[in-house]
This record gives sequence, C-alpha cells and structure tokens, in this order.
Amino acid sequence: MAITRALKDKNKNIEILFVGSKGGIEEKLMPQANIPILSIRSGKFRRYHKNKILNIIDPTTIFKNIKDLSRFIFGIFDSLKIIKNEDPDMVFLKGGYVSLPFGIACRIKKVPYFIHECDVIPGLANRLLLKGSEKIFVAFPVDNYNAMPQERLIYSGNPIRKDIVSGDAEKARAAFGLDSKLKTVLVIGGSQGSHIINELVAEALEKYLEKFQVIHIAGEYDFDWLEYKSKNLENKDRYKLFTFLAGDLKDAFAVSDIIITRAGNNVLTEVAATKKPAIVIPLESSTNDHQLANAKAYTREGAAYLMLQSHLDPKKLFKETERLLNDSEELKFLSEKVAGFYKEDSADIIADNLIAFYKDTLKEEGKGEKKRSEKSRQNKGSTE
Repeated sequence: MAITRALKDKNKNIEILFVGSKGGIEEKLMPQANIPILSIRSGKFRRYHKNKILNIIDPTTIFKNIKDLSRFIFGIFDSLKIIKNEDPDMVFLKGGYVSLPFGIACRIKKVPYFIHECDVIPGLANRLLLKGSEKIFVAFPVDNYNAMPQERLIYSGNPIRKDIVSGDAEKARAAFGLDSKLKTVLVIGGSQGSHIINELVAEALEKYLEKFQVIHIAGEYDFDWLEYKSKNLENKDRYKLFTFLAGDLKDAFAVSDIIITRAGNNVLTEVAATKKPAIVIPLESSTNDHQLANAKAYTREGAAYLMLQSHLDPKKLFKETERLLNDSEELKFLSEKVAGFYKEDSADIIADNLIAFYKDTLKEEGKGEKKRSEKSRQNKGSTE
C-alpha cells in the first residue's frame, strides 16, 4: 500500500494492478483503496524442521504440501494468463509464496521484475527468484546480505504505514485509562498473538502491575483466559488487554516506555520508526530462524535487547524489563540506536527506482510507449 501511494504521488498516470492469492485478505483491502486486484492460486511449502528430509516426509504436513504443490503449478498458469492479458511493463514482488508462481511466469514471458526482501535471511521464494531479478530491495543494511549479489542490492528499508509515527501519548492515556505517573509496557505478540509471550507475561503479571501498567495485544486465541486470569488482580485497572489494535496502535506505541515483541520485520520496523526501546524474543519455529537473524541485526548495533525463548522464564523476563525501565540511560541509548534502522523514505526509494527503470530502460527501448499505444488502441476499439 505504501509503495502504490508513492508511485501514484510521483506519477498519476501510472497504472497499478495488484495480484494476490485467491481468498486472501488483500481481496478485501485493495478494492477499499481503489486498487484493482486479480487473484491467482498459490501454495506454500511448510518447513517446520531444520532437516530438509524431515520437511518433505513430515506426516503432519506432507498431504498439505502435496495439495499446495498443485495449487502452485496452477498459479503459474494463472500468472501467465494475467501477464498475457495485462501486458505489464514491470513487476514488483514482495516475496512470499504468492510471489513465486508470478515471478516464474515473469521469467517465462521475459517481463522485468524487482523483488523486496524484508528479512535478513531471504525466504525460499526470493532465493529462487534472485537470479532473474533486475534489482533486489532489502530491509536491512546490505552488509547483512553477504550471500546475495551485492551489485543488485538496494537498501530501501521496509515500507510501512507512515501514520505509525504520529501517535499521541496524551490521547493514549485518555483512551486507555493510563496513569501518567506510571511507566508503560507494550506487549505485542505478532499478528496472530504469541502464546509463549502471552504466558511469560501472564505468569508474572501481578509483579508487572505492582510497578508498571501494561498494554497487552494478545491476539484472539489467548484473550479469554488472559482476561479471566487478570480479573481478580489487585491492580487490574493497570492492565489493558486487547485482541488487536488498529487505529489506536500508533498511540499505544507513543505512550509506551518499552516494548516486548517478536522479531517479525514489520513490528521491528515499527519499533524503529517510533524509536522505542524493545525486548525482542524471536520465534524459534520461524523458517530458517529468520526472526533470530533479524533480531541479531538489531542487537549488533545495540538497537534492541535480545532474549532467547529457550532461555526464558516469566521471572527472568520481568527482571530484565524492570532493569531496563529503571535505567534511563540505557533506554535512551536503545532509542537512539534503533532509530537508525528506520528509513522514512523507504516507499519513495522503491518507487523512484521503478520509475527510473521505466524511463531509462523500457522507454529508451520504446517498449513502454509501444505498450501504451497498443493498449490505447484496444481501449478505443472496445468503447467504439
């Protein structure tokens, strides 16, 4: 969304088509933003083990993977049909299992494509699409990507919605019923809610609420038992529990003094954008340990405090949270360092490069103009 807005701001004549997965949430979101969307079939390869053989023969996933393999193959044909009908000048691929069939179709039809890698360790789709890409936009500084072709890397950062930095702490205190004299801990478990983080905080919740106040975005699945567990606590009014936050999320960031979170690329970018000190607990089952790699990229620069899930217990997490909140110099240091990971112009960097490629390559070769004139003739023919 951020990239499409940047492209339109720079050139209102650009035609943008979004391609997503059948049944995906984007089928609802894109029409709301007046962006046309087409869908393809797609399938993911579930890899929950470090051992490649186990990933193939795992009885809990083998039949789902076989089913999704057929969806992936059909997705390539869906993509080829879209390319034939829409005749795009170029394609931007965000990564993930939906990008792979479309990227393969781009190779077959010789359509130039760009990819964006939002993690330190590239996902399977992007690894397979690297070779034929024009440029590779990366979310972290390029020295984190030694295994990728350095000459084609562009450090763009990770595009996120810009309103995340416009939060209002006073508005948050009023909306959430917070005490201005108490420090605030924001707990984010990711888009689905992290059961492990929820448990770690819940087991020491009484201790947190003795000294601090907590905004807890727990996800849908753990909400009920967390609400039940907290209802009889002495300082229950200091605990603000939510399944998720949408419009109020920016205010929750603004009012927080420290954040406890996973190490997904989006939430880390939001932490960097809002300059918030964070305790980062990577998801241990993430593919290729990409969350751990993301977290290490931050901690190497002193930009976040890393705690491994396997070494954690509720008491240890609380103690570290308390220690950091009582150390104003450390909080200031973390805030200054994490800010360096946010590129405010991330969407603009990507948009500028896509437009420059069109002007310098496609337009120079006459391909872009030729396509536009052909499309114009076709449109006239259909209307007449």
